Amino acid sequence: MKFSQISLDKLTESPRHFIAAALLVTTDGRYLFQLRDDKHMLPLRNHWALFGGAVEPGEEGHGAILREIQEELNYTPTQCTWYHEAIFVLPRRENRVVRKVFYKIPISPGDVETMILSEGSDMRLMTVAELTRLPRIAPWDLSVVLMHAREETIFPDGW
Repeated sequence: MKFSQISLDKLTESPRHFIAAALLVTTDGRYLFQLRDDKHMLPLRNHWALFGGAVEPGEEGHGAILREIQEELNYTPTQCTWYHEAIFVLPRRENRVVRKVFYKIPISPGDVETMILSEGSDMRLMTVAELTRLPRIAPWDLSVVLMHAREETIFPDGW
């Protein structure tokens, strides 16, 4: 199979990876993103991405994201709700099927001041406009931010 070909049978394959991500959002519409480390062999190295990580065996997505936020930011959210879930078939040398679940966690700028970054090289609150101008950003994370920011337009009747 060529690198650019994606077989439709991959869509029926069970995801090999299960990832939880946090949509950390302030009431003024800014999103907290992490600049991933620039380490060889790290997926999306030196890209901006949502906080989160792998769901471990025996773990549920909700528990995984709470654990990841504690590990990566030394922060315990007071609210955490399911927001979106998707399965991606990534166009890699070996097609990689990934299940990714996104949780919405409301935060305040004051919360961010108390967070201690322990993974990644930077973190920053950014508006949608700032995020869309970034040359290196996880595309699936950006798409969920855009959906969240525009949900009243996209889903006007709660569709």
